[in-house]
Amino acid sequence: MQRVANYSEKGGVGKTSNSAGMVAEAAERGLNVLAVDLDPRATLTEELGVKEPRFTINDLLYIDPEADTLPGDPAELIHDAISRAGASWPSNVWVLPSERPLGRRETDATMFETRLRRALEGLNGEIDLAVMDVPPRAGGKLATCALIAAKKVFIPATLTTDGQLGAEQALRTIRFVSAPGSGMNEDLEIAGLVRSILPKKNDMRAVNHFVNERIVETFGDMVLDDLDADEGHYSGIVSYSVREECRLACAPITAAPGREAKRLRGWYGQLLDHALVQKGA
Repeated sequence: MQRVANYSEKGGVGKTSNSAGMVAEAAERGLNVLAVDLDPRATLTEELGVKEPRFTINDLLYIDPEADTLPGDPAELIHDAISRAGASWPSNVWVLPSERPLGRRETDATMFETRLRRALEGLNGEIDLAVMDVPPRAGGKLATCALIAAKKVFIPATLTTDGQLGAEQALRTIRFVSAPGSGMNEDLEIAGLVRSILPKKNDMRAVNHFVNERIVETFGDMVLDDLDADEGHYSGIVSYSVREECRLACAPITAAPGREAKRLRGWYGQLLDHALVQKGA
């Protein structure tokens, strides 16, 4: 199973949009896909049409510090935790849903950070791709949980000051988790920095160009410059209203008509290609 995270330490930079888009494109290709929602706001859970799940990632991660018995094996519990996506989504999409109380795990004294990785191991042979939507809390336990579980991580960044700072802070956390001797995830690979929610060509401003220069200076070859770009645009994912329409309808971008949906599908498909390529291939 390939395991991919979308992570920045600022909100509103395209993490959930890119996660949902990759899930939709992977399902369209016939892959069995699991969307993992680690954000207590549960935005991805809602978009994928999961309503009032009886068991969530919050239950999977929680360890009762007062219990007399050992915590359950998440590789077994995961089968009860996942739900089929809503009716508008393909039948080969599952969701590990979130809920607001998940935010309480950030202050847990117990060490649960490896439980998600172990849980996903229980789905080997059943799921081809797990896509994780990671909350923007700087260096938090939930983010660490996702980075320990992931094999690859995308860093989305808007061409704004917040987008730049969130990407730089995420890179610091990723390097900490993947550092030799960290004991966490030394094999974690940065799949690339993705310019996300780009302004349309006529709306690009000097500040956007300035931030782009700083991002390229910091990230260098990690910036994905092979995504399609219109003349005058940087390589990346442009903001189109159809994306928000799909979110509101709890429907995949693959079901949306029109040129803009087709363009978004192309970009999400290119991200998926980066996620699925084998290291050294």
